[in-house]
Amino acid sequence: MPSVIAIVIVRPEHLVSVEKRLAETDVVSVISEADLIQFHDMLLMHSAFAATSRGATLIAALKSSPRETGTAIRVFIEDEVKAPLLLAEKDLPPVDALLETSRTLERAGTRQAARFPMDRRPVVVNGDAAQLVDLSVSGAQIQAAVRLRPMKVVRLVIPEGSRDIKMQGTIAWAIAVPLGGSMQYRAGVEFVNPDKERLSDFCERHGTVPDPTTHERRRGDSSIRASRSQGPS
Repeated sequence: MPSVIAIVIVRPEHLVSVEKRLAETDVVSVISEADLIQFHDMLLMHSAFAATSRGATLIAALKSSPRETGTAIRVFIEDEVKAPLLLAEKDLPPVDALLETSRTLERAGTRQAARFPMDRRPVVVNGDAAQLVDLSVSGAQIQAAVRLRPMKVVRLVIPEGSRDIKMQGTIAWAIAVPLGGSMQYRAGVEFVNPDKERLSDFCERHGTVPDPTTHERRRGDSSIRASRSQGPS
C-alpha cells in the first residue's frame, strides 16, 4: 500500500469537495484545519490558516524539527471566492493538480514574480534531462527521474536556440511522486543571481497564463503586447 506523501489542510466548508476531487489517489490525506495531523513529505493549507496562531505554531514546529528528506509547506492558490483552484483543475492527476494549484509558503501573498506554467518543457538539471513545470524570474518547479534533495545546489539549463539559459539554484523543497511503476521527483528551485530579463522574456513567449494572484496586475501589459502584435487597426 503506497505511503501518504501529502497532507492537505482545508477550510471545513471545502473538506468534502476536496476529498471528492482527490478520491482517486491513496497517497494524499485531506483533513480540516481543526484536525490533528502527522508530518509528511508535503503539507498544504489555505493561506488564512497559515496566518493563524495554530498555523504558525504548526509551521514553526515543522521547521524546528525538519525531516531528513524535507517537507514542502505550501498554500493553495484560491479563486475570487477563496475556493482552492484544485477544485477546477480536472485534467491533471491528483498529486500534479495539488502541486500546480499551490505555491510555497514563502511566496504566499507576494506578487513580485509571476509563475508561468511551462507545459513540461525540457530542462537539464545537473546534466540530466528533466521537465519544467513552471517558471518565474526567481525560481522554477521541475520534475525529474533523478532524486532531488532539499538545500542542495543544482545547475539548470533551459534550451533556447543557440543561447541556452544557464543558471544555478538551491532546492527549496522536493517530494517523490509515484508515476506508474516508478518514482518521479518534483522540486522547487530558488535561483541564485538569475538573468531576470532573459527569464522574463522566456516566460512571456513560452509560458501560459500566470497564476491568478499575479495575472490581474500583468493584464494591462499583456493587452499592450497583444495590440502591438496585431498592428494598427
